[in-house]
Amino acid sequence: MVKVKEIMAKSVFTVLKKAKIKESADLMKKNGIGSLLVKEGEQILGILTATDIVHKVVANGLSPQITDTETAMSFPLITIDADSEIEQAGEQMVENGIRHLAVTQNGRVIGLISMRDLLRTYYSGGERPGT
Repeated sequence: MVKVKEIMAKSVFTVLKKAKIKESADLMKKNGIGSLLVKEGEQILGILTATDIVHKVVANGLSPQITDTETAMSFPLITIDADSEIEQAGEQMVENGIRHLAVTQNGRVIGLISMRDLLRTYYSGGERPGT
């Protein structure tokens, strides 16, 4: 079976909770990513996704130039252990209605896994992993 750590994104991008949404969106665009971990100091508080920006900022008429990232972030951060099987990641995403999970090892975030990562793994070459 395929483990989460085998397909997760190892580059984790973070943003401070007081950063403006515009700054966070620019960081996502620049790096071709759909989420950022939100932190205060060294503590990770939650996650900001492109969907959060659309639903919580744009759809509510808030200004991305003055709205803090913390206003739109999702929390608490939902995590999965790096040694879990990818099927568990998919189940957690469905159960929680989310598309991103922080991947942890020994209680520390070491990566992110998205629904896109799962789909790419399942459908690349038309074969399921582990078969």
